[in-house]
Amino acid sequence: MFLVCSISISMTITIDTLGKAARHRMLVVATCRRCERQAKFMASDLAGMYGAGRDPRELPFKCRECGVRDSKVTVIEFPFDRKPDTVIWRPVKGGGV
Repeated sequence: MFLVCSISISMTITIDTLGKAARHRMLVVATCRRCERQAKFMASDLAGMYGAGRDPRELPFKCRECGVRDSKVTVIEFPFDRKPDTVIWRPVKGGGV
């Protein structure tokens, strides 16, 4: 008689850098706290611009609609079954305005 023992260990990874988010092909979502406008960016694009070791929550997002620099930043999995009307922006560094 054989005894089979199966142990399943669930490992969670904290995504605290753009490099980790890029490795997992994730999106960075910036939501304006004033007007609720959202902008989605590929983490790999942001890592190329700001560095892979940067914390995504510390990125300097500025709302295009109301001009406020106060945004909530979240990292989400890339929705492979997303609707075609979902817009993913390319990052551009501003002139410090």
